[in-house]
Amino acid sequence: MKKENFYPLTYLREVAQLRCGARTLADHLERKIDYPWDLIKNLKEDLEADFRVLGTGCWGKVHPSVVLLNEQNILIEKGAEIEPYAVLDARSGPIYLAKGTIVKAGANLRGPLSIGPECRVGGEVVHSIFHGYSNKGHYGFIGHSYIGEWVNLGAGTTNSNLKNNYGTVKVPVNGQEIDSGEQFVGCFIGDHAKTGIGTLITTGAVIGVGASVFGGGVTPKYVPNFSWGTKDKYKFDEFIKTAKIVMGRRGFGITPMLEQSFRDLYKQTV
Repeated sequence: MKKENFYPLTYLREVAQLRCGARTLADHLERKIDYPWDLIKNLKEDLEADFRVLGTGCWGKVHPSVVLLNEQNILIEKGAEIEPYAVLDARSGPIYLAKGTIVKAGANLRGPLSIGPECRVGGEVVHSIFHGYSNKGHYGFIGHSYIGEWVNLGAGTTNSNLKNNYGTVKVPVNGQEIDSGEQFVGCFIGDHAKTGIGTLITTGAVIGVGASVFGGGVTPKYVPNFSWGTKDKYKFDEFIKTAKIVMGRRGFGITPMLEQSFRDLYKQTV
């Protein structure tokens, strides 16, 4: 497993720390992957393996109006909360919601799905993985996608997970587009990336670490680290200021080492 094949998801973590099912690749030694879409392709099987270890059950706060389809295929950890009229549909695959995650009222979640911890999820989400502390609190669709930590998806953010010609999806990897061989592939979003309202993410897109995408319309196939919109570069001091606010709201801070790591990446970004 080449770490560079998984950028930007592996800038702040090793490949073994990538979320795989409800746990990480370090817990799935049998899982051999080459590219990030392999984590999406195998999500159902990886969650099923994790549930044989973790068990299932609704241990969080679930409003009486919530609809749970195939409830025996769902794990809601203690500390998670499901607001009124949400639908969790696990008929096509398991659903895992980690502690501290809040599913917003009226949300439609369809498995296989791995969310958390401490995420905020609304709208429609299907067949995806969210690392911790990321928000998709509003309407919009995310499908067959991998979302890093501390990501915020603005209202109406929607990704395409199927091409109009139903062909296989190509994904930018190391400066070239690799054919995934998969018909359903969404997007891959790096840590601390943000999207503005009405953002439309093209099929197989990669959005880099710290990117701030706004302005509406369809994104490019590749959005570099620390992009501001899709044409300019985020000012580093402004990025760090925002990151400190975002993490501070959840009781975290940016260590000097982490700030330096961001600074080093920023210098490398054209």
